[in-house]
Amino acid sequence: MATIITERLTAYLIIGREAGVDFTITASYDQRDPYAVRLAFPVNTPEGDTLTWIFGRQLLDDGLAAPTGDGDVHVWPCGPDLVMLELCASAGMAQIALSARQLRAFLFLSYAEVPPGYESGYIEIDQLLHDLMGGRA
Repeated sequence: MATIITERLTAYLIIGREAGVDFTITASYDQRDPYAVRLAFPVNTPEGDTLTWIFGRQLLDDGLAAPTGDGDVHVWPCGPDLVMLELCASAGMAQIALSARQLRAFLFLSYAEVPPGYESGYIEIDQLLHDLMGGRA
C-alpha cells in the first residue's frame, strides 16, 4: 500500500511592496509519484475549491539553498526563515513566501518514505502504461 504524506504549510501571498495575505496550503507527497510534490492553494470560491500545482521534489529542495527553476516556476531562499515561490500562468504571476522550516520538515518526511536517488524503484510501470494508454493497456 502506498504512503501519502499530507501537511499544511503556512504561506504568504505577496500583493504589493507592503501588502499581502496569510493563508494555508496543503502539501502532499504520494510515493506512487515519487518525483512530485503537490501544493494545493485555496481559491476564493463559495465551494472552497483548491488549485493544485505539481512541483519536482528536487526543485523544492534545491530552492531551499539556492535560486532554481525556469519557465513557469522559480524557487529561492529568502533569508534563513523563508523560501519564495514564483508561479507564472496565462492569468498572471504570483509570489508566495513559505516557511522554510515547514517545507524542509515536509520534504524530510517524504525522504523517509522514498530516499533521494531511489524514486525510480517506486514507479509502478504497469499502472503508468495503463494510465498513459487511457485505460486500454
